[in-house]
Amino acid sequence: MKKTALFTTLIGMFLNAEVYVYGPGGPAPVLKELASMYEQKTGEKIIVTAGPANVWMDEAKAKADIIYSGNSAMMDTFISKFDGKISAEKIEVLNIREAGIIVRPNNPKKIKNFKDLLKKDVKIMIVNGAGQVGLYEDMALKHGKRENLVALRKHIKVFAQNSKLAVESWNNDPSIDALIIWKHWANTIGSEKAEFVKSGKGSVIYRASEIVIANDSPNAKQAQDFINFIKSDEAQKVWVEKGWIPAK
Repeated sequence: MKKTALFTTLIGMFLNAEVYVYGPGGPAPVLKELASMYEQKTGEKIIVTAGPANVWMDEAKAKADIIYSGNSAMMDTFISKFDGKISAEKIEVLNIREAGIIVRPNNPKKIKNFKDLLKKDVKIMIVNGAGQVGLYEDMALKHGKRENLVALRKHIKVFAQNSKLAVESWNNDPSIDALIIWKHWANTIGSEKAEFVKSGKGSVIYRASEIVIANDSPNAKQAQDFINFIKSDEAQKVWVEKGWIPAK
């Protein structure tokens, strides 16, 4: 009887394994909500730890079942930093997000697109880190117009190391007129403090979140089941609600 009880307990622990997920703050609101939905549907516990990589990297090296990123370059960096824990051929591409401009409520500077940042008297903040290294340069030079970057440079006054710090600066410094960042951060800041303006067809940049199961994960099947769920039609509704573009 004791052996049977022990076996049953072990099987129960296996079926209800905790899956540990680590990654940056950008996709976190989506993944955390989907993790909660998934747990309610299946009973499987998905624990999402998010933020700047230096905060969770050491723990993730020991515990991660899943690693996700804010763009491909970030995932490439993770591959090198995790020393064989994740493999490029196992990476799956999730949803993509649009870069644009966050402005103050009611858009007092009347910014309608990226070109307005080049000619208006605006104080601009950019994110020079995480998944946005060079994002503003890509937007300015998308069509090979050097003069766009020259003009933009004159207005960039604040350089945030990551999106979280950019949001904090936005909330604490009302003198900042515009923030070049991903669309979904406008949802995070809230309509009482931010509006999103599209950069325009000639300047829009997209990046994809990516995800991968750790090579040494003891819960690879459960991890894959969760990834399948976050790519499902049901999950796409959450991605869209949070400001991402649905995967087709």
